[in-house]
Amino acid sequence: MKRKDADTLPAGETVSFEQMMSRLEELVSRLERGDLSLEESIQAFEEGIKLVKQCTSVLGEAEKRIQHLTQEGTSLAGAVPNPEAEEEERGPDELPF
Repeated sequence: MKRKDADTLPAGETVSFEQMMSRLEELVSRLERGDLSLEESIQAFEEGIKLVKQCTSVLGEAEKRIQHLTQEGTSLAGAVPNPEAEEEERGPDELPF
């Protein structure tokens, strides 16, 4: 017996990470209840595997973006002198040379 379309994520539409995680949690809950037929269980499992792959991909891309932004911020911070940081290194009563 096939599930209704309302129980699956929309095909061809952009789905958020949060929507994918919510659907994955729903699938796990249904599988844990144990009231699905063998075919329904396999279909739920297949959909869950696809969602895990998609979520992993989204997280990987987010990690790359964060690393890029962090490196960009670090290089910008290194390019702009921070007089307060220099004062902390040498102490408030030391001369800058």
